[in-house]
Amino acid sequence: MDVKSAFLNGDLCETVFVKQPPGFIVGNGDKVLKLNKALYGLRQAPRAWDAKLDRELLNIGFVRSKMDPAVYKRKSKTSPLVVGVYVDDLIISGPNVHDIEEFKSKMKEKFSMSDLGLLSYYLGIEVKQGDDGIVISQGSYAVKILENAGMMTCL
Repeated sequence: MDVKSAFLNGDLCETVFVKQPPGFIVGNGDKVLKLNKALYGLRQAPRAWDAKLDRELLNIGFVRSKMDPAVYKRKSKTSPLVVGVYVDDLIISGPNVHDIEEFKSKMKEKFSMSDLGLLSYYLGIEVKQGDDGIVISQGSYAVKILENAGMMTCL
């Protein structure tokens, strides 16, 4: 799933003032604006978004992994659910489709999100899912490295 305008969801912990942006000048233009929420390009925006997402996941029963802070897990009576986070993208994994759909619904209540369907490509890894199992490959990534190095004749 992809969170739309993720950084705009972050709550600022500190007071931040910005100059008036072009096209939105009030008065002589010598005033500043106090931000209530994070903006794209603001240094605090990624941290504010991560804190907001962390709070929401913890509120619905997830625990942040001690080994990797971008991974959350939740154990339920029926099955475990694992969520991987990369900036504004969530990878949801678990054996129970109903639990996954329930999680997606809860997240859509909190944030504006797009459901990207089954995972097919992520961080340079191709993912093919079928009845036989899951196959992952970095073939296109390897070809890209060979292209950049001028070694396409090595294929």
